[in-house]
Amino acid sequence: MITPIRLKFFLRGISAALLFAAALAIAPSARCQGDIEFGVWGGYSAGTLHLIGVTSNRQLGVLALRYGRSIYDWSNISLQYTLDVIPIEFINQPKYVSCITNPNNFPVGFCEVSRENVYGGGINPLGLKLNFRRKHRLQIIGASTAGFIVSQRPVPVDIPGGTQFNFNFDFQAGFQLFNSPRTRAWTLAYKYQHISNGYRHDFNPGLDLHMLTLGYSFFK
Repeated sequence: MITPIRLKFFLRGISAALLFAAALAIAPSARCQGDIEFGVWGGYSAGTLHLIGVTSNRQLGVLALRYGRSIYDWSNISLQYTLDVIPIEFINQPKYVSCITNPNNFPVGFCEVSRENVYGGGINPLGLKLNFRRKHRLQIIGASTAGFIVSQRPVPVDIPGGTQFNFNFDFQAGFQLFNSPRTRAWTLAYKYQHISNGYRHDFNPGLDLHMLTLGYSFFK
């Protein structure tokens, strides 16, 4: 299991990399094509894994809007800055009540009584996307974004010490299929996403998610 100290340095590294990406995004470049992307995408996660987080048995759905700006273009690879605005996001999670339970259970001192959908939204202002095979209509993509989400109740565990404001970052891989004029594209990707309160409290359950996303974009 990753310790809080290692996680702290890991998150600092992610933050530094994405801040560098943001600097590139606003810096002028002679190699920049000036391509602009406007898109909409949605995703759903039916399962969880334990890479950094310790919370299980959650499902997440999201609907988001995307803005992208080309930073650099090479012969076969392009680099893009992305900004995602997330007006709709929900997490299906257990609902707990205080009880006497086995101290090995998580969370300690609480019992699951039902399930609930907790709604929220957020923004990922830091993002990078690489397109490989850029001369072809079907391109391979790799991406990473980071930002925060705000929810109506604490997630991923709604108990004392839980937080309604959480950070998130992700890594993505998939495909982008363009039309012949390269003005439209479908995107299908797998995303690993981590949600955490960043150890702003002693209680940091953390949540890792497998997610499939589908998007449609306009380019000009």
